[in-house]
Amino acid sequence: MTAPDLSTELGDASRVRLADLADVLLPGGPGLPSASEADVAGQWINRALAANPDLAGAVTRVLAIPGAPDRVLRDLRLDHREVYDTFAFAVAGAYFMNPAVRRALGYPGTAPRRLPAAEGEADYYLEDDVLGPVIARGAIYRRVPR
Repeated sequence: MTAPDLSTELGDASRVRLADLADVLLPGGPGLPSASEADVAGQWINRALAANPDLAGAVTRVLAIPGAPDRVLRDLRLDHREVYDTFAFAVAGAYFMNPAVRRALGYPGTAPRRLPAAEGEADYYLEDDVLGPVIARGAIYRRVPR
């Protein structure tokens, strides 16, 4: 039996339950949305599970446990720590995928960005005259008409 693709198979009731559980883990705070306000149970859990399908089993298992969300998570943390940790990881991953959350934290993400050259870096690349022939040759390119 294969695990369900939760990114497409979570129904409305499961998403409501996921939002309730996620809000216990990430209730929000000054300047930060709660998990449900950040749509963790919507598009972001879809993306988290698409990125790491191995998390689906724990999410499915936790969603199937009846009871008050805070009690369910407390009991899981005490009795089934691995399931709790995996579920919390999926929820946190979905939360931090949301650009609004990253902006609120002042975290731009992991996109590459240019860094200024370190002091002495240019001299390092000019040692042993490795670039000497290139510098002596000069620029070689074709101008593009405007």
